[in-house]
Amino acid sequence: MPQIPNSGAISLSDFAAEFGGTPPHSMSEYYRDGGNVPSNNTNVPTSGVFRFGNMRGAINAIIQTLSNTTNVDLSTVFGSDWASTVPKEIIIPSGVTIGGTGSSNALLVPSGMGGTLAITNAGSIIGYGGAVGSAGGNAISIASTGVTVDNTGLIAGGGGGGGTGGSGGTGGQGRYTGSSVEVGITSSSGNQATNCSNQCNSLGKTYHYYAYYQCGEDTCCCRCYCYNWVYTSGGAGGAGGSGGVGQGYNQSATSGSAGITGAAGGTNAGAGGSGGSGGSGSAYGTAGVSGNTGSSGANGNYTNGSSASSGASGGAAGAAVIYTAAYTMNNTGTLAGAA
Repeated sequence: MPQIPNSGAISLSDFAAEFGGTPPHSMSEYYRDGGNVPSNNTNVPTSGVFRFGNMRGAINAIIQTLSNTTNVDLSTVFGSDWASTVPKEIIIPSGVTIGGTGSSNALLVPSGMGGTLAITNAGSIIGYGGAVGSAGGNAISIASTGVTVDNTGLIAGGGGGGGTGGSGGTGGQGRYTGSSVEVGITSSSGNQATNCSNQCNSLGKTYHYYAYYQCGEDTCCCRCYCYNWVYTSGGAGGAGGSGGVGQGYNQSATSGSAGITGAAGGTNAGAGGSGGSGGSGSAYGTAGVSGNTGSSGANGNYTNGSSASSGASGGAAGAAVIYTAAYTMNNTGTLAGAA
């Protein structure tokens, strides 16, 4: 890394190359915390007697330039320097993309950082897109103070996945009269309804009806018929359509699929309701669309169809920046999602 050499000859030109300053250069430009030399260089005095040897090993900042990659943990990038007070800078050039995959943030600034960190982004930092019904990922997560983000590129949280559509309701039951059985002719004496019912019950038939008719000049007789009801099932409700996925790193948003049409019912039964269509996945930094409610099952002539279920909610939006420590944002580029 660039720094003032620890051995050999050093000069004001070395100080200027590392820390800048205004020609003609003088030692007074390079007091620690005087505007050019940062506080991590503890051997450099802030005032008074100042020797060239005080500048040996002094360093202005540790600069790391990233190329296309995923799931960057900056404590790994800076290694043992992460906890030091040396100023640090991450540069993401134009055309470079840092992406999030799995359940990881695209760029993580974990706790335990010493000094300051400048993130200079001219490229793209993009969280992962949400799966069906799931949240999108965050682009940057910050858990240390002293961070400044200078963005002229794109910082985008992943879009939420769309919710699954609700299933259709079951159709109502149908009912119709089964074939009847004549069990004989009784005389007109006694309780004909009871006589007919008893005969039908002995045959395992639940229902009966009877009719009187004239069987002689002065005699009224009864004919008895036995039957059971036949019940049919309502049609099954159709499944809801799948939700789409959200836009994210290496992933475009997709639309939800249509729900499945409900099945037909039996005789006099209602058809099942159709499933609701799935919600669409959303663009960078926005929540997924909820799935639609299915339709209710149709009524049968015996029972009514059941209600449909509601569609599932879409996934939450990923954030452009999520943080547990204060940071500074200077943005002239594009932020998609909360920051």
